[in-house]
Amino acid sequence: MVNLYIVRALLLVGLTAVAIYVQVTSSTLSLPLSTGTTVLTILLPLLAAVNTFGLLLRILPRQASTSPILQKFLPFVLQILQGVLAVVLATLAAEGFVPGQVLDCNLENSWQGLWHTKDGRAIERIQDAFSCCGLRSTVDRDWPTHQCKDLYKDRHGACLIPWRASMQRNSGLGFTVAVAVGILQLIQLAFFTLRTSEGGHARMGYRQNTSSFVSGPSDRLLGNGAANGDDDGTGPETNGSGGGRRGYGGTEDGPRVEPTHLGDSGEENTWG
Repeated sequence: MVNLYIVRALLLVGLTAVAIYVQVTSSTLSLPLSTGTTVLTILLPLLAAVNTFGLLLRILPRQASTSPILQKFLPFVLQILQGVLAVVLATLAAEGFVPGQVLDCNLENSWQGLWHTKDGRAIERIQDAFSCCGLRSTVDRDWPTHQCKDLYKDRHGACLIPWRASMQRNSGLGFTVAVAVGILQLIQLAFFTLRTSEGGHARMGYRQNTSSFVSGPSDRLLGNGAANGDDDGTGPETNGSGGGRRGYGGTEDGPRVEPTHLGDSGEENTWG
């Protein structure tokens, strides 16, 4: 079990690193990804780690310092929160890597916003990252205005295609993080359910063994006593008014008369 939790922890660390990469790249390239979405994608693996600790509290023996109410309800609340967050983030990320007019429209609006606010530094970062000029052509809202191609003679393409590819890659990575955390959550819940079921069967078996141990010896002693009574002829059928315990020298029809050797010699001769 310890090895499984170590593997899970390493996977969550890797997913967190991927989510951080998505956040940094999206910010650097001014991709039309919501900052809140990328930040929540970073927090999702951390929430999964907290949920792992919460389930451990339910598996491990309860401590006196832990509130029973908190131990009972908090893990379920966090699990529900994690599941909802994973579904929402996966849905939002899917919209960013599926090709179509929606994706191109988002890129168009993002570039237009940079151009309208004259954020030349952001536009230049995009152009420098992909060695391109402008959005749909080398003179389409390039930066510096209509000078990019003259300043960089080796740039002959527009930025839309590589910029879109970067958007799809980052969205795909965000989608992967959300789905992977969701799969890990399902595996964790299945393992927890199995562990809880095994623990319940073990406790039931322990109670049965304990009850049989408590009642068993006395029952066995009573049973052995009854059996011994039957063997010795002291059972109920021999203690009734119709018959007593057979004495020494008794016969089936009645007691046998034995000489007492008391009296005179004539009695002795008679018995002799």
